Amino acid sequence: MFRFTYMSLSQLGEVFGVSNQQIGKWLVQLGLRTSDNKPSAEAFQGGYVEQMPSRNQGYTWSWNSQKTVAALEAAGHLRVLNPPPELVQPPALKGPFSLRKNGDGTHQIVSTDGAVAVAVAGERNASFLRKLLNAAQKVGVIERHLAV
Repeated sequence: MFRFTYMSLSQLGEVFGVSNQQIGKWLVQLGLRTSDNKPSAEAFQGGYVEQMPSRNQGYTWSWNSQKTVAALEAAGHLRVLNPPPELVQPPALKGPFSLRKNGDGTHQIVSTDGAVAVAVAGERNASFLRKLLNAAQKVGVIERHLAV
């Protein structure tokens, strides 16, 4: 799913469509960063962050993409629908599918793994497409298409 095991705050920001400063604030709210903008003991102990050598000199903190994104999503933060392909591989279609309403009036069709498969304008359109995808998955069309 993620092309890198570890990401910078800027890269995480691209996944969520916000600045690295906003990601930092969210991590403070989750207890993964301290108020002085350093990773917390819990972040290190939980495997959310690693101290790694910097390209220049010294070190940098790199965040485990799987764990950190999962924690941010659990806190209610949504990824952008089309994250940069150099950071995130497109999600596979895995049914059955469900609907999730966005705050902007659109609906997301969500795979069983929680990945957003499609964003759709209008509840009727989203409901129709969800039913269509579930029917295609039920008869094996999606699996045959992805195997090609």
